[in-house]
Amino acid sequence: MRASCLLFSASPRLAVAAGLILAAAACESAPKPSEPGAAATAAPSVEAPVAPPKPKGMPELLVDSMGPYIGGQRVDLAQKEGPEKLTKAIRELPIEGKPVTLLADKRAKPAAVAAVVTELGAAGAPKVVIKTDGRDDLPKEITVVPEGRVSKPPSCAVSTMVLKDLATAIWPFGGGMGKKQRKGLAGPDLSNTGEQLTKDIAACSATVAFFSADDEVPWEMAHNLAGTVMASDAKKKLDTLVLLRAAPVAGRPVQLGGG
Repeated sequence: MRASCLLFSASPRLAVAAGLILAAAACESAPKPSEPGAAATAAPSVEAPVAPPKPKGMPELLVDSMGPYIGGQRVDLAQKEGPEKLTKAIRELPIEGKPVTLLADKRAKPAAVAAVVTELGAAGAPKVVIKTDGRDDLPKEITVVPEGRVSKPPSCAVSTMVLKDLATAIWPFGGGMGKKQRKGLAGPDLSNTGEQLTKDIAACSATVAFFSADDEVPWEMAHNLAGTVMASDAKKKLDTLVLLRAAPVAGRPVQLGGG
């Protein structure tokens, strides 16, 4: 009877001992918690985005009916920040003091073309070659000098523009009596305009001429007028053709600097 009691009293002790052994083994085999900051150390670092390299060559420069399109950037000059955006886009071009080619759609606004030419001059371009699909009997390519590169021309220098009603006006740079030619059947009367330009260019010693157009007329007509100026120079003495930044008032002195 005593032996039986010893057997039963020993069993609970063995069970407790076995449980402690298993618990210790479980603790030893359980994974240790990771140290603070280990996950953060293993996470890959995020690098700042790298700006794409600027093109080494001159990108396409265009002015169409929607405005300037400079190196892939559309500029809306009607927006408040438009002029500043245009200046920034042009200052990033690799001009390097060389002439620049500008494609001008025939439906572009003359003011937009003039704005681009002015900014190109401010950025270092001595001349701008403007290409437009104009009349077949006139040059489709004209070379203009930005307004900012001209100063103190003779007061008799020829100034001409296409008016809002498609008539043309010719007057001296310093102001004075102008000559107006009414519009033709399909636009400005460039035949009679050319005859008057020939006389006025020959009567002045200036080697520079100025042209512009009302912003309500398409650029094509301003381009054709510029071609008429060069074609009317019988003695080929004009070496500078200036596209004015702002449309002047016919008969009044021309103000350089956009005034």
